[in-house]
Amino acid sequence: MSTINNNIVEHLKPLTSLRFVAAMMIVLLHCKLYFKWEWLAYLPVTLVHGVSFFFVLSGFILSHVYSQRTNVSFWTFIWNRFARLWPCHVATILILYYVIPEHSMTFGGEGMFNKWIVLVSNLTFTHSLFPYAAYNFSWNSVSWSISTEFFFYLIFPFLLVNLKNTWHYKLALSIAPLVILYFLNTFLRIPLIADSIYVATLTQIVYTNSLMRLFEFCLGMSSWVAWQELLKRQLSFSTASMLEVTALILTILWMVTGYDYVVRYTQPALALIPDVFNQWLRTMGSAWVFAILLIAIANGKGLVGRFLSIRIFVWLGEISFAVYMIHQILLKFFVIHYPQRTEAAMYFLILIIVSASLHHFIEIPMRKFLLLFGKKITRSG
Repeated sequence: MSTINNNIVEHLKPLTSLRFVAAMMIVLLHCKLYFKWEWLAYLPVTLVHGVSFFFVLSGFILSHVYSQRTNVSFWTFIWNRFARLWPCHVATILILYYVIPEHSMTFGGEGMFNKWIVLVSNLTFTHSLFPYAAYNFSWNSVSWSISTEFFFYLIFPFLLVNLKNTWHYKLALSIAPLVILYFLNTFLRIPLIADSIYVATLTQIVYTNSLMRLFEFCLGMSSWVAWQELLKRQLSFSTASMLEVTALILTILWMVTGYDYVVRYTQPALALIPDVFNQWLRTMGSAWVFAILLIAIANGKGLVGRFLSIRIFVWLGEISFAVYMIHQILLKFFVIHYPQRTEAAMYFLILIIVSASLHHFIEIPMRKFLLLFGKKITRSG
């Protein structure tokens, strides 16, 4: 990758809308932890796979966009991605610091766990690399996932090279870190879980470390190849609709009942699998169905794709990053100040308003500023 050409990249509107779905999965998951709304009890455990959905989606979309852009330098690409993430990340940390009492945060240890040292790791997108909950879930705790994502950005230009001919090798190799961790752990004996957030655990490594989550990103890239080869063509409305509806039903059935049933049914077998692999399967157990959904819906030619291409849903997808980044801070704020008076409608309305404000008044202007700044630095250099 090295100047962007003048190719116009097709906007996959349905996939933009699905970003909001992925964000809302995590929002609802966290709502279950903070509120006692009765209807939350009926939501499936697979909401935790919302981050997995985002990682698969990210690999797909980046492959789509940058496979059609030639002569983009590595540093230009990285700066573009940095400008995409950093403004909202910093803004939410500042909001957290000023509106949430310190006792409600998950940091404040000694030595390397000093909150200001941990803050530096947050600001440099490195906090997911540490195997401690005190790092992974510090400050704006949901930001561990963008730390993981930023690592994907660092290696994406290399993964993209000759992707159509090498995707299967790269997908297979993305499991190698897990295998290495398994063999290392035969000597290190890292505990699966711990009572303290200052103790390294396998759960933290597998759940947040970028190397362990690389499979999902590579699966998204491989899914883009499959879409290019199989379905990026002029399908009739009826054929596209059939594929989209089938994939959507499969996804819903898996998320609502399928995953839970399989885990319960295979519990004796899963108990025999080493902790490293068991945790990995539970972390990304829905990645395969997300990949199928993206392949089927990306064209946007059928009923589901056209529905997801409606402007309001695309807009929700565009503000979804802000939704994801601010939602837990709002949850903490309401639990601290209005524990008995927070209604679901009020929370979600305020979430959308605040997220839209973050997106339009901080994300977009600051991204433009950083991109312009990057161009000036490049010219002066």
